[in-house]
Amino acid sequence: MMKNSAVAQQAAGTGVQTSTSPTAGGRAFSPIDALRRQWRQPRHAQTVALVLAVWLVLTANWPLWTMLPRLDGYSGSVAWLVLMFAPLALAGCTLLLAFVAWPRGMKPLWMLLLVLAAVVQYFMLSYGTVIDTSMVLNVFQTNASESRALFNPRLLLQVLLVAGLPCLWLAQVPVVRDGFWRNLARTLGLMLACLALMAAVVLPAYRELAPVVRNNMTLRFVLNPVNAVLGVINVKVKPLFSHPRPFASIAAGAALGASYTQAGAASAKPPLFVLVVGETGRGDHYALNGYARDTNPELTKLGVQSWHNAWSCGTNTQASVPCMFSHLGKDAFEHRAVDYDNLLDVLQAAGLGVLWVDNQAGCKGVCERVPNDSTADRADTADGQRLCSDGECLDEMLLGGLDERVAKLPPERRQRGVVVVLHQMGSHGPAYYRRSSTESNTKVFLPECTTNALANCTQEALINVYDNSIRYNDRMLAQTIGWLKQHAVANEVGLLYLSDHGESLGEMGIYLHGLPYAIAPDAQKHIAVINWPGTLAARTRIDPQCVNGTLDTRVTHDNMYHTVLGLMDVQSPTYQRQLDMFQSCRK
Repeated sequence: MMKNSAVAQQAAGTGVQTSTSPTAGGRAFSPIDALRRQWRQPRHAQTVALVLAVWLVLTANWPLWTMLPRLDGYSGSVAWLVLMFAPLALAGCTLLLAFVAWPRGMKPLWMLLLVLAAVVQYFMLSYGTVIDTSMVLNVFQTNASESRALFNPRLLLQVLLVAGLPCLWLAQVPVVRDGFWRNLARTLGLMLACLALMAAVVLPAYRELAPVVRNNMTLRFVLNPVNAVLGVINVKVKPLFSHPRPFASIAAGAALGASYTQAGAASAKPPLFVLVVGETGRGDHYALNGYARDTNPELTKLGVQSWHNAWSCGTNTQASVPCMFSHLGKDAFEHRAVDYDNLLDVLQAAGLGVLWVDNQAGCKGVCERVPNDSTADRADTADGQRLCSDGECLDEMLLGGLDERVAKLPPERRQRGVVVVLHQMGSHGPAYYRRSSTESNTKVFLPECTTNALANCTQEALINVYDNSIRYNDRMLAQTIGWLKQHAVANEVGLLYLSDHGESLGEMGIYLHGLPYAIAPDAQKHIAVINWPGTLAARTRIDPQCVNGTLDTRVTHDNMYHTVLGLMDVQSPTYQRQLDMFQSCRK
């Protein structure tokens, strides 16, 4: 008894609570209070990074988790795959977050990564895309009007669901201020633990995991937000530490051929050639190529030639356009150590007038050294009032004021010949409903998908709205041919159309374009290539009937450079006869 009394007195003297009742300090235990204390409990930066990594793995990596049951060439246990990839995903996200666990400024960076992860997941889930370097490059090349078309309330909801709660926690949780060296030691320790975890997972199961990853390359681009951060590093950071490629000109030796210099050429009509660079023109949706719907009612009447087996250099504009104007071809272009000038430079060096008119997000460097213009410059004209809205114009706007634009070229060049390049908006998504119009009578397939949240549309409505954009393109190309015919009295005229890449329309849950070429479906690579010979083909002795017999031949963007040089009868050391689509049909 005396011992207990002494203990009680000692406890009272030190202020220690000895009561075993369910109350403390007169207040009942509250789970909410306990949660609030945990919510605001000071944490080391590395602990915060680990908590955020767990959150990202659980909430921002649904594209990865939903992909695992659908992997190609794998018939084993999905649960085993989850057990393998979950620690790898956790280690990858933790490494990224730990890398920015600095003594100061870490919270804004973490919040930025959370928002980035939410945005990336939205686009991966909504459009079935993956995030690699080329996709990040596309993002930085996107203009304001294209960006607006991609944003909608569902994106905001995704940001709130994925980033809202952890950002709120970050704003309130105190981070323990360790000294620099102690913080560095903790961070390095966490990173080493992550690497050890990766090794512990991969090494024992390498024989089983390696073929899974090798057969499903998409897995390399879905860990979120690591995929986006690596893409940004490749696009924006690596160039700061690397030397730019040297530049070499290929224009030397370019000259006009015999059709300009032979006897009687002085009285011959100069060529006027239009090269149309289409956007998102999927080859298998052209009636000219056997598509069941009548998407080409006007071109069908004009005697055009359409190649059924045509393929792009890339799956996005940034990759395809510079490649198709290069003399190198796809493989050499992608691995080039030197930058060269391009087809337009060679045509201009030969003495021709060259003009680029853009209705897209720029020429990707192709038109830097030749006269160029944009439909945006005429948005305040009568044509602009009719054809433009919200920073975008229908492709008919490319023809507005085209005579005046051509007339501004140097007269001595116009006397020799002119090449006009029209860069279309084409069928650019996801706002396909803006690529046709009721006034042009091209909204013939109904109902249309009238939102940029493509997954919310039925497959029928999505295909309808895309096919209407192809039908509008048919009308625009026919109008361009009509414009050329107006000049046929004074010029030898012709037109060649090539789309830059194709488009996915929900097949296998994939939308839009831009997947890495090696894993992209054919829908993103099969393009339309259409030629209207006009009177220009006869100038270089091309037999149209012979060409009609070659339309099943496989052609690619590699052919364009050499085909245009051949059509325009421009001599160059870079010209390769075997890549000229018309060479075998010259008399």
